[in-house]
Amino acid sequence: MLRRKAFTAFLAASFMSLSLLAYGCGGGGERTTEVVLGKPAPQGAFALYYPVASSTTPRVPAYSVAPGLSGVEGARQAGLAPEVASALAAQGFAAVAGSADTLYGAYEAITGPRFVSVDALTYTLDRLCAHVLGDVEERFLAAELNGLVRALFDTSMRMYEGCEGTVKDAALANLAYLAVAARLLGADVDVPSELAGAVEEELSLIAGMAGTSPSPLFAYAQDYGRYAPPGRYRDGGTLEGYFQAMTWLGCTGFYPRPGNGPADVTAGRGMARQVLLLVGALHMAEVDGERAYEAWDRIYRTTSFFTPCAVDLDADTCTRVAREVFGDSFPLSRLGDDALVDGFATRALEERMPRLATLAAGGYEVAEPPAAFRLFAQPCHAEDLVFAQLVSPRVAERFMPRGLDLPAALGSDRALDILDRYYGENAYEGYAENMNGLRSLFRAIDPAQVNSNLYWSRLDVLRLLLEPYGEGYPAFMRAPSWEDHGLYSFLGAWADMRRDGAPLAAVSGAGGTPARDAARGGYVEPVPEAYARLAAVADMIRRGLDGRGMASAPARERLDALYGLLLELKTMAEKELRGEALSDEEYAAIADIGGTMRYLVTFPAGGGEAGELEADASPSLATSVYTDESFGESLQAAAGSPLVYYVVVPVEGRLVLATGAGYSYYEFVKPADGTVSGEEWREMLEAGRLPDRPAWSSSFLR
Repeated sequence: MLRRKAFTAFLAASFMSLSLLAYGCGGGGERTTEVVLGKPAPQGAFALYYPVASSTTPRVPAYSVAPGLSGVEGARQAGLAPEVASALAAQGFAAVAGSADTLYGAYEAITGPRFVSVDALTYTLDRLCAHVLGDVEERFLAAELNGLVRALFDTSMRMYEGCEGTVKDAALANLAYLAVAARLLGADVDVPSELAGAVEEELSLIAGMAGTSPSPLFAYAQDYGRYAPPGRYRDGGTLEGYFQAMTWLGCTGFYPRPGNGPADVTAGRGMARQVLLLVGALHMAEVDGERAYEAWDRIYRTTSFFTPCAVDLDADTCTRVAREVFGDSFPLSRLGDDALVDGFATRALEERMPRLATLAAGGYEVAEPPAAFRLFAQPCHAEDLVFAQLVSPRVAERFMPRGLDLPAALGSDRALDILDRYYGENAYEGYAENMNGLRSLFRAIDPAQVNSNLYWSRLDVLRLLLEPYGEGYPAFMRAPSWEDHGLYSFLGAWADMRRDGAPLAAVSGAGGTPARDAARGGYVEPVPEAYARLAAVADMIRRGLDGRGMASAPARERLDALYGLLLELKTMAEKELRGEALSDEEYAAIADIGGTMRYLVTFPAGGGEAGELEADASPSLATSVYTDESFGESLQAAAGSPLVYYVVVPVEGRLVLATGAGYSYYEFVKPADGTVSGEEWREMLEAGRLPDRPAWSSSFLR
């Protein structure tokens, strides 16, 4: 909720009188008295998504597992605990807690036939993308953002010197806004004396990185805890400043219509003027000889692809609307016309880029906050929408969501059943109604939305794990426990996706698997559509990076290798579903999967000795996914040490015990001011002080 009193007081006491004061910091060039707008960027996506075809009718011959696992190759040598052997005989699948730090490490420790899980490949893609983004940010985006912010500041200074009245107030406010970003990036800019104190106070709050406080420069409170750099961004230098500046520019919004009261209208007009000036500066400023708008577009398209972002109003939308209302060029004085500014705000809000809620049909209404312009999009996840619709006040007396709410909203009937039978969630008034509305919403989501962002694309892959499997699939996939496993894997992968900027860990040596057993016994989890979609995502990433000249040689090599591996796994899964034998080369690829994964998620250490690697590999992190403001509690989701899978698989007319690995999942509630950090979670894992696993996971987890 916007804190309108704070803004109104600040506006009245500071901005409205500033046009009467002398400015003495120097403009760095001639005054700007006119805005000239270019055209919006022609491309609206990081890269186009090209589906990889996969269509197979499953016809695995029927088979059954004998009591005591007699006739199952490798079962006797595995030394299974009695309860695990019993579960395998009953349902063909069981999982146990593992001790490896990484999924590739878990696979490297297997000595018999391997079971390649979808988890292993979603994990690999996630780790590869984490490194690629970090590499792109360090080599390109940090410097580009620095140049962009400085150019916008200089142009805004000239605008400030070339206008008056309410337009001058807005220009001065923009200088303060940009000065914060510049200072976070380490740039030395002259802050106008009228707002120097407020800028310093804002920077002090950001440096404190603690809790929610009213912003000295804006009309609302900010959560300054979000400025704490996670993982790889904690370098005390370039990347840390980049992270905090991007957080400031992405989370700080300008609200053209914050409310309907007189003070809100005045505040909205002021922020609408700021938006128009910022957009104008993007078109008129230059960064390294090109329009600043092009630099913004490169940063914006790249970051909004790799991180889940919600967009209300962006520079493309506001450029188009401003050209319609004001023309291609206009004097700054026209921004003093309230009617024109109101017209811009109204039309911009009508043209706002749609969120998920507006992409769906069926009439389900989702409560959303007022729309805002942000220079860069703020992080937003599908669960943010889901959880908000399934707690108070939308669902009376329900103050904390559950992780299962997300797969249930995405269409899992099994998740709905567990939520009702284990937790009694349908007893809450409004829960079932809102859940049904969310399910309708997600069924109608535009495929273009799904395939425009890495987060959404991965979520689309994970939805495949929620589907029940019928005739023609291997027996272990038709058991109810496999559907529970799918839910559990979904949640583990989702928790892993929520980790932000995990650190890169030094790894010595090139690694590699122990002496492999490439006998004809390995198996690929037969979900070929999952590998097809992951391959399409990997291809989209490499084409997007290539088109911008951002792919380093190690990243490109690994993206190519991952794409090829995923196509191979898709082919293997299709052959398994048709009841066909794999080739010797395919069995060898399965046997080598641990070493292949290690290669894909590790990279040459910059400036290190030969053989040193850097890896972002551990899945062990805890993340806050929802905070209840009423009681000050936070829901945390965490992935722990990988599980070990035991699966009885059909191989060329024989039954074979194959071993694999996958995600583990935990969720727990903590006081909002006492959440478990990543370091604390790792200590809990090492000490064995873990929360209880979900009760429903006992159907397969021993």
